[in-house]
Amino acid sequence: MLQNLNPEQLTAVETTNGPLLVLSGAGTGKTRVLVTRIAYILDQKLAMPWQILALTFTNKAANEMKNRIAEMLSENDSRFYANDLWCGTFHSICLRILRTNAVRAGLKPDFLIFGEDDQKSVLKNVFASIGADTKEFASGEWVEKLSNIKDAGRNNIDIAPRTKQILDLYNAELRRLNAVDFGDIILFVLDLLQNAPDVLEKYQHQFKYIMVDEFQDTNNAQMQLLQLLTRGISNPNICCVGDDDQSIYSWRGAEIKNILEFDKNFPGATIIRLETNYRSTGNILGAANSLIKHNNGRMGKDLRPVNNENMGEPVYVLTLPSNYDEANLIADTIARQSNGNFSKFAVLIRTGSLSRQFEEEFTKSKIPYRLVGTTKFYDRMEIRDVIAYIRLLVHPSDDISFARIIQRPRRGFGPSAIAKMRLCGADLMTGIKNAKFGGKQGIAANDFIKSFDFDWANITPADAVKKLLDDTGYMKFWHESKDSDAEERLANIRELITNVISGYQTLPEFLEHAALMTTDDNDTPDGDRNAQAVNIMTIHAAKGLEFDTVFLPAWEDGIFPNDKAIKEGGLEEERRLAYVALTRAKRRAIITNAMSRVIFGSRQYYPPARFIAEMDGRFLDFGGRRPSPQYEQKQNYNRHTSQKPTTERIVGKLVIHQELGRGVVIEEHDDILTIAFTKVGIKKVARKFVTFAD
Repeated sequence: MLQNLNPEQLTAVETTNGPLLVLSGAGTGKTRVLVTRIAYILDQKLAMPWQILALTFTNKAANEMKNRIAEMLSENDSRFYANDLWCGTFHSICLRILRTNAVRAGLKPDFLIFGEDDQKSVLKNVFASIGADTKEFASGEWVEKLSNIKDAGRNNIDIAPRTKQILDLYNAELRRLNAVDFGDIILFVLDLLQNAPDVLEKYQHQFKYIMVDEFQDTNNAQMQLLQLLTRGISNPNICCVGDDDQSIYSWRGAEIKNILEFDKNFPGATIIRLETNYRSTGNILGAANSLIKHNNGRMGKDLRPVNNENMGEPVYVLTLPSNYDEANLIADTIARQSNGNFSKFAVLIRTGSLSRQFEEEFTKSKIPYRLVGTTKFYDRMEIRDVIAYIRLLVHPSDDISFARIIQRPRRGFGPSAIAKMRLCGADLMTGIKNAKFGGKQGIAANDFIKSFDFDWANITPADAVKKLLDDTGYMKFWHESKDSDAEERLANIRELITNVISGYQTLPEFLEHAALMTTDDNDTPDGDRNAQAVNIMTIHAAKGLEFDTVFLPAWEDGIFPNDKAIKEGGLEEERRLAYVALTRAKRRAIITNAMSRVIFGSRQYYPPARFIAEMDGRFLDFGGRRPSPQYEQKQNYNRHTSQKPTTERIVGKLVIHQELGRGVVIEEHDDILTIAFTKVGIKKVARKFVTFAD
C-alpha cells in the first residue's frame, strides 16, 4: 500500500492526527495520496468506512476514488468498505443529509431539485409578477447573480434592495413548487446544522475524518460547511488537498483565501508540500516555476522532475505574422510529427472563440480533432425534455416540468389554456384534469392525461420511460421531424434510456443522479480518450489532463492575459491559468503569438504576453540562442488596435525561399536568419537566399 510513495507523499498519508493541508503541485500525485490515505486509515482501523467523509467536486472523481480504494484494499471486504464511505461531491453529500432531515430543514421529504432551465422559468414568473421588463431582466444573468449570492453562504453580504426583492420572491416560488436549487442544497444544510445542535453533533460524531479534494476550488458556503462540521472539536482530523497555484475558478465563486488561510481557520495545522512532478520535463517545470513566482498570493513551492537530469526540450516561443500563420504552423507541425497518433497533441486556448481558426485549418489539413466544450449531454434539449417528462410522471405537481413539455410536441395549449389550467387546480396537472376543454384541445388533454396514468413503479425504469415517451408522442415527434439533427437527438435519447436509466432501480434514483450531474463531469474528453484526434480545448477544461505536446496559442497581452484582467487587477489568476497550461505538457510545450490578429472582422495588433518575459530565459527557446528584443521585460505592454507596428524589424517577417518554401523569421544574427518554415521546420538560412513577402 505504501511502497510506491515518495517521502513527501508518505508523510502526507501517515499524518492522521489533526488538521492537515497538502499543497499538491501539478502532476505530483494528489489523487494517489488521497486514496492511499483513506485506505491507510481503514487498514489501521482508525475509522470505519462510514466515519470517513471524502468531498470532491465531480461525481467522476468520487467514483474513481471509490474504485481505487476498493482495488487497494484487496481483502474480500474491499467493496463493502468502498461503498460505505461517505464519498461524493459537496452537493451529493449535502443532499443525502437533507433527504434524511428534510422536515427538520423546513422542506418536504420529496422536494425537487431545479437546474438552470427550471430556475430561468421560475425567474420569468417572478419578473412577470412584478411587471419587470423581461428584456431588461435576462433570466440567465439573474440565475448567475442569485447563484453567486447563495455561494457566498450565510455571510452578511450587501445586496441591493431590488436584488433582495427578486431573491425573496424567487425563493418563495421555489418553496411553493416544493423545490430547491443547487445553492439551496448547501444553504439548507448550513441552516440545519446551525439551528439543530443534535443533528450537528450526530454528524460531528460520525465523521472522524474529513477529506477534501481540490480545496482551492471551494467557495464560501462550502468552507462554512467544513467549519461547522469541525466547530468545537479540538484538533479536528480534516485533511484538505489542493494547489493555490491552480486556483482558476474565481468566476465560479471559488475563494483562494480558503487555502491561503487554512492554518488561520484550523490552528495548529500541518502543511506538507508535494513538489516531485511525475509528468513534465525539467525545462517545462522551470518555466512554470519562474512564471508563478511573480504571484504574491501564494504559499510557495517549486516543482521538480522525478528525474532531475531530464531537462528535456526547452519551451519554444514563436512569433507569427498573423493568426492564420499561427494556425497553419501548428497544423503543419502536427501533420508532420503525429505518425497517426493525434491524441498526444492538444491546443489549449484562453477562450472558446479562438478555436475557429484551428477548426478550419485542421479540417483543411485533414487532421482529426475533438473540440471540448460543446453542449454537454445533460444540457441537450432532448435530454432535458425527457427528464422533464420523467419528473412530471414521478411528481405530478411539478409545474415547471409540465410547462416545459406540454407543447413538446405541440398539443394546442397556448398561454390562455395554461391560464385556464391554473384556475382549475393547485397545480397544472390537476388543472388540465379539471378544466373543460372541447374539440381538439379536449382530445389532446385526455390523451396527455392517459399517457401518465400507469403503474410506473412496478415496471423497470427503462420500460417506464419508453412507454411514457411513446404514449405522449415524444418519440414520434422526433421520428417525423425534418430537422437535420433529429437522428442524433433520437440517438441521445436511446443512449439515456439504454445506458443510463437502465442502471437504476427506480426512477427517483435516476432523477437524483440527473440533478447532480455537473458540467465539470463532462468538460473533459475522457469518454473518447482513445480516439485519435487533436484536443482543442480551453485551459480551464484542460485542468487535470496531460498531453505529450501542448500548443499554447495567442499568448498576447489583451488576449492572454485578457484586457479585463489587465485593467481590473486580475493578473494573478491569469498567471495561474498560464501555469496550469504549461504544466499540462509532458514532453513539449510550444507558445505562439501573432503580430496581428483578425477579431470580429477587425485586424488588431497585440504585443507578446507579459508572461513570456516573466519566465526565466534559461528554460526557453526563441528559435535560436537568445530571445528577440520584443520579449524583453522593458517592453511597452500597451495594445494598439487597427494600427500597423511602427518599428521595422526582420523578426516576425514572412519570407519565401525558392526550395524551402514559406516561413517566418524567428531570429536574426548578422546575415544569418533563423526561419520557421511551414513544410520543413526551423532552418538557418543566409538572408540573400530569401525574399520578404508583403
